[in-house]
Amino acid sequence: MPDTSAGTITKKQPCINWLRSNRETVSKILKLWAFSRFVLALAAWYADYFQKNQVYQRHIDRGFQFTPIQSLDIWCRWDSTWYLSIVGHGYFPSATPTESYSNLAFFPLYPYLVKLFTFWLPGFLQRQSVLIFVGLLISNVCFILALFAIYELVRLHWSSTIAEKTVLLLVCLPGAYIFSAFYTESLLLMLTVCALLAAEKERWLLAAMAAALAALTRANGFLILAPVFLIYMSRRDWKLSAIKPDILAFLLVPLAVLAHFYHLYRLTGSYLAFFEAQQAWGRTVGSSFLTEFFNPLFETANQVAIVDLILISLYLLAAIIMLFKSGYRIYGIYSLLSVLVLLNSGRLFSMSRYTIVIFPVVMFLAASLKNKKLYAAVCILFAAFQVLLYTGWVNYYWIG
Repeated sequence: MPDTSAGTITKKQPCINWLRSNRETVSKILKLWAFSRFVLALAAWYADYFQKNQVYQRHIDRGFQFTPIQSLDIWCRWDSTWYLSIVGHGYFPSATPTESYSNLAFFPLYPYLVKLFTFWLPGFLQRQSVLIFVGLLISNVCFILALFAIYELVRLHWSSTIAEKTVLLLVCLPGAYIFSAFYTESLLLMLTVCALLAAEKERWLLAAMAAALAALTRANGFLILAPVFLIYMSRRDWKLSAIKPDILAFLLVPLAVLAHFYHLYRLTGSYLAFFEAQQAWGRTVGSSFLTEFFNPLFETANQVAIVDLILISLYLLAAIIMLFKSGYRIYGIYSLLSVLVLLNSGRLFSMSRYTIVIFPVVMFLAASLKNKKLYAAVCILFAAFQVLLYTGWVNYYWIG
């Protein structure tokens, strides 16, 4: 049975009190975050001793991709371009949306947050380096808050020991460096964890608001509505007659997505503008699984796809096992839905990044690894892969 006695926070107690009453835990998490970022920064420094991707010789010659401030630039690659374009210019369609790249394929919350914290700055500060700094600050704050929320969520269900193991394992994941990058993953992680934590505490409006914001962060953010709704029904003993008007709060999630799609319609004249833009990126629902998904495995220039395949396979296996484990089923459903959406996207690329936000799998793995030596070995293996992947990322290889 889940251990609920360990949770010391009542649903009316403000977050600041939680921080005060869990000072030791807060200190451990902050030290873990700081140490892990230091190791990655050290890896970025040593990355100069390895060969860079000659395809991006223009960045190599210039010495940076986005900003000459190296401590910022090492956290920005690839999709950062599109989020920065939304911050600076908003959404704009391409001439042929299904064939050429455009920022319509990206959801708005993260770049809009960067805009919110920078649009009022004086003109001489309206520069890309400042935008990147603010974005990285948002990413890291969200990551830290997500670690706090995951710790509390796991402690409510199991124990403080498993909560600590989950946090450490999450930080060690091969793609976890992305949580500090100019990307959306840390924001999405924080919002999805907070949605579930609020649902477990039966704060349905708060859960719905967090889920709606998650849906505006990434295309698959709306999936968090499934476990939130299942938790709601479980608190009603699965009886339709016990449903109350508070269930209407969940409408915030589809309404948020529809509002974004309507905004894109006003710009493009198409309600399907997002899906059309996704086609240009090779991510379309219902793609041929064998001919498109596995193609990267046979491209010698992108052998990191093997790591992506291994990770998504492990997540799929874990999600299926969770469905048959008491106390994990709702989280297993969410994990399986998340994995299936990724598998149906048509591309194997970036699975090391996309899987890191499926945190219930990490919770399950932390709880299952009861042997201390085996758990330590898994953490070390994951961390080593993370450093390796991050070194490639810094050197302009298509990772993440």
